[in-house]
Amino acid sequence: MKRYLQFWLILTGTMLLAVAACNLVADPYGLFRLVDEPGFNRIKPSAGAHGTMAKAYQVLRVQPRGLILGNSRAEVGFDPEYEAWPADSRPVFNLALPGTGTETTIRFLQHVLANDNAGSKVVPKVVVWGIDFMDFLIDARTSRRIAVTSKEGNRLLTNLDGSPNPTRALQQARDYLESTLTLGAFIDAIETLGHQGDPYAVDLTPLGFNPMRDYLKITADEGYWAVFRQRDLENVKAYLRRPKDIFDADGHSSPRLDDLRRVLSLCRQHGIALHLIIYPYHSHLMEIIRITGHWPAFEDWKRAITHIVGTEAGRRGEPPVLLWDFSGFDELTTEAVPGKNDRQARMHWYWEAGHFKRELGNLILDRIFTLADAGDQFGTLLRPENVEAQIALLRTQEAEYRKSHPRDVAELESIAEQIKSRQRDLRNH
Repeated sequence: MKRYLQFWLILTGTMLLAVAACNLVADPYGLFRLVDEPGFNRIKPSAGAHGTMAKAYQVLRVQPRGLILGNSRAEVGFDPEYEAWPADSRPVFNLALPGTGTETTIRFLQHVLANDNAGSKVVPKVVVWGIDFMDFLIDARTSRRIAVTSKEGNRLLTNLDGSPNPTRALQQARDYLESTLTLGAFIDAIETLGHQGDPYAVDLTPLGFNPMRDYLKITADEGYWAVFRQRDLENVKAYLRRPKDIFDADGHSSPRLDDLRRVLSLCRQHGIALHLIIYPYHSHLMEIIRITGHWPAFEDWKRAITHIVGTEAGRRGEPPVLLWDFSGFDELTTEAVPGKNDRQARMHWYWEAGHFKRELGNLILDRIFTLADAGDQFGTLLRPENVEAQIALLRTQEAEYRKSHPRDVAELESIAEQIKSRQRDLRNH
């Protein structure tokens, strides 16, 4: 009996070691990067689903001099390896996290600033933060802070107040064990090794960028019209659920705007140049903002963040804090969507209305770092003295777009009415 138990103990131990070794070498989530070879394990199909975990550890190893913050728009739009990044800001790490908001941005920025790798503390010189209008919408009557989840926060170096996080070591041990000794990680490791030759495999690069290779196949198989229509439906539903307030009950600020002030303060304290980016929303999304009744809040949001940057950006001699507005109706953001039955045409600037391609992100990086002419009126520095003029210009552009693209606008309005009708029917029953 003892020999039988010894055999099974040895066999079990050997299998666990084999699984751990496979998971460690294949590294399906990009957590360790001990082995990182093209054609072997460089592509990480499972990493995106675990991006919050992987990026929390990988950014500390990279010790970036340039940092990208924001949500999924920034993760897929801003390439950390693009040539426009200043030499003293490299390496750049894309720390943008899909589905997250302003508090997560603060927490992860604090996490990076607290990094002290073997006594060698490297502070970023440049931060590019993509700020999303939707993340700042609140219900003034019930405004409250939306905290990051416990597991997400536990793996960071600091708490929200900046104090050391005592739970990190335990969470790190759990993450490492789950990434090496579990069956799920083993399945993901096998998938990682098997997808290295797949040109359409999902990926998250060592510098945190999502190249959206899977969308090359999706758009080729389904056509851009279908992808845009699906995203338009999702955006209309999302905005119809959202409140229309920017300020809380006192009418002066909100937890989200306070988060913005906090990021400005952190960058000023650490001598970091900050570029705030209002995303280049596709005209479909801009029309959805109007159709769902959020246009007044959109204008108030621009006024509010312009005021904050203008009054709290720091004094002369400190690193700049610049607010760039890439929203509008121009030849880039009004890129035509191919017809319903056209699966051959390819869009150059957008995957769908919610996410722009790296090609457009590259133009933004060119603009903010080299002040290159990226097209007429593409990218405006918002300041208190010009914000009202820019808001007025946007109103004019939107009205002209409605006249020049009546079919697009009518389809979006029809989608909104259908969704509202279904919602009314559900409430009545």
